[in-house]
Amino acid sequence: MKNSSRRRVRPASIASLRRVHSHGGTNNQKQRSLSTGRIGFFALLFVALYWVKLGFGGSLSTSSKAANSLGSSAPRRNRAHLSYDAEEQVAKHKLLPEEAQIIRTARSLSPVTYDKVAMSFFVMYGRFLLPFYERRPDMKVLNIGLGCEEDISARLLRKLLPKANLWEAEERVTCVGSEIEGLHSLTGDQGDVQVLDSWIEKSGGMFDVIIDDGKRHHNCQVLTSFEKLWPQLTPGGLYFFEDLHLGKSDDHRSYSTPACDGSSFVFSDHIKNWLDDIIYQGGYNSKKWELHYVFCQAGGCAVAKEPPGTIYNKPPSPNQFDKKQMLPGEYHFVTTAETFDPVTDKVTTHSFFTMYGRFLLPYYQRKPRMKMLEIGLGCDMNYGPGASVSLWKNLFPSAELWEAEYDGECVEKAVKEGKLDGLNPLVGDQGNNATLDSWIEKSGGQFDVVIDDGGHHNCQIKASFDKLWPQLLPGGLYFIEDISGKSKPEHLIDCVWPILCTHDLHHSGQVEGL
Repeated sequence: MKNSSRRRVRPASIASLRRVHSHGGTNNQKQRSLSTGRIGFFALLFVALYWVKLGFGGSLSTSSKAANSLGSSAPRRNRAHLSYDAEEQVAKHKLLPEEAQIIRTARSLSPVTYDKVAMSFFVMYGRFLLPFYERRPDMKVLNIGLGCEEDISARLLRKLLPKANLWEAEERVTCVGSEIEGLHSLTGDQGDVQVLDSWIEKSGGMFDVIIDDGKRHHNCQVLTSFEKLWPQLTPGGLYFFEDLHLGKSDDHRSYSTPACDGSSFVFSDHIKNWLDDIIYQGGYNSKKWELHYVFCQAGGCAVAKEPPGTIYNKPPSPNQFDKKQMLPGEYHFVTTAETFDPVTDKVTTHSFFTMYGRFLLPYYQRKPRMKMLEIGLGCDMNYGPGASVSLWKNLFPSAELWEAEYDGECVEKAVKEGKLDGLNPLVGDQGNNATLDSWIEKSGGQFDVVIDDGGHHNCQIKASFDKLWPQLLPGGLYFIEDISGKSKPEHLIDCVWPILCTHDLHHSGQVEGL
């Protein structure tokens, strides 16, 4: 890509976009290897990798580590979690403002809704629920689990979402009868299909947001509710699950239904299967669940349904994505990318603007002098190298940018043509440990952000991750693109110990994308 072809624009701030973008809303230990026998488990999504690198410290990182295995331990109810000062954490770039808003609101209630803070659920609600509400304040919400003792979850939602149409479902009929203004109540066992049918009939169904925080958290209850209520979630809607880590404890495997054997079924394992539907189908040719993305953190997950107009029979062309459904960060990422020629495939054949707009841009706002490494200059692209380079320089003018590429001749040519001005180039095979060591030595390591858009071979990805993850700072982000290509035969390469890659032809999809 030639410099003369660039149409440079001054990047607008996310704050200014909130004013002009009428449909948008507000936006420690080092793990040295993945506990899996095959690299296909890199389907863990970029957000899962990010939250392992929690930078909060103290009790929050402890809570994350304890729930990371989705084991059998009970949720932490330690009120010491509430000693975190939300404003102080924002000032220290630890929390997003929306996350801090969840904490402040929870602490303003009496009694305090400490589980939303102790289990760090302010992360998924702050990053996803509040921006959704700002875009659609009259949204219809179903919350399963009233919190009967004090109606605490209902009161929290009403305070956070004052204009929303709130429905609260609770199994214990005796504790229903809330005086909360504008609250509609439903009663019965969420694991009973007939009960769920009655909920849909009484409420009219078609919810924008569903939150499963049912009292008992039995796996078969969660599954039955999801399978019945997911079709009632509007396109672009959000489905939240709380306390999923309880599913592996014996106490939560005693409940069964005619269609679900609670003794052998764990709902968190079910979620892992969804990743293939997202990654390998990428938003088109995927008709089963119409999943847009899955975000999982300690103890819970947020699942988004495909927005309207994003189910394609073939890869979308540029400008085909519906910008009306985007949050300000996503919109900013796409519209900035479209000012360059060529336009990076991050916003054309792929919808990577979702993860970059929702995570990378807010990260830069908190830390504009971040240090970022991208693997893959794009030397093998039909439009030539450097499309993403132009985008990064425009979006992150204060960042320290490093660009790694396998093709040394291509890098040398790009440097001579001025395409890498303002960037620091690295050369070599990302699957070679000696090369990776040289990259770390030359750059100094200690990155805030790593983006793997390199050779896309399974063992290259794993070798890079194993080396570079320890070089990612606490709170940092690690993105992996084009995971869907890993099912192609040319990417399924046998490897030997200690890389632990295996030849796996289980998947045969040929599409790439989110």
